[in-house]
Amino acid sequence: MTDSQWHIYLEKIPYSESSSEMWVSFESDPRLKKTKKDIYGRCLPCIQDLYYQLKKGRDEIRLGPALNCWKVTTVVRGLEEALELLMELEQGRPLKYVRGKLGSGRTGASTKVVVFHAESVEERDLIRKALDRYRWKSGKVIEIFMSRGCASLHGEVLGDWQEWGPKTRIKHPDKVASLLERIQKVLYWK
Repeated sequence: MTDSQWHIYLEKIPYSESSSEMWVSFESDPRLKKTKKDIYGRCLPCIQDLYYQLKKGRDEIRLGPALNCWKVTTVVRGLEEALELLMELEQGRPLKYVRGKLGSGRTGASTKVVVFHAESVEERDLIRKALDRYRWKSGKVIEIFMSRGCASLHGEVLGDWQEWGPKTRIKHPDKVASLLERIQKVLYWK
């Protein structure tokens, strides 16, 4: 793909700022191939693996792909600012490839987020630098957070993602039962 063909494609056109739980995927590929492939080839197996390890009563979790899965999240003031951020990244072409989602999972939230997915520390850091350049160039006050991809699930029992290793001891065994139930709901098993 040449530079002139490089674009950021949205899964669908977000039409309403007031949509309750609105998430829209984006990617450099118009068919969102990597996003779709990762759902069943990376994310689902990783969540299932966590579930089965917890179900077996392990006192430590083998992280596997979760150790190299990153999210770089930018908080913006709304849908318009989220789209402006993506357009600026597209025009500046600071990255070879991007994928992620934008929106909010909270009904009535006054802010939206743009979440970029990365599979290495290098890719994560490139995204962070591009977002810092956007923040500096635009003069906008935006927050940028980094975390492991499934920190919201794994972190519930493992604690702070910054302390994770290839095998990480369960720090909150009292939360295992509730996490198992939550994973069942996430996977539509319950």
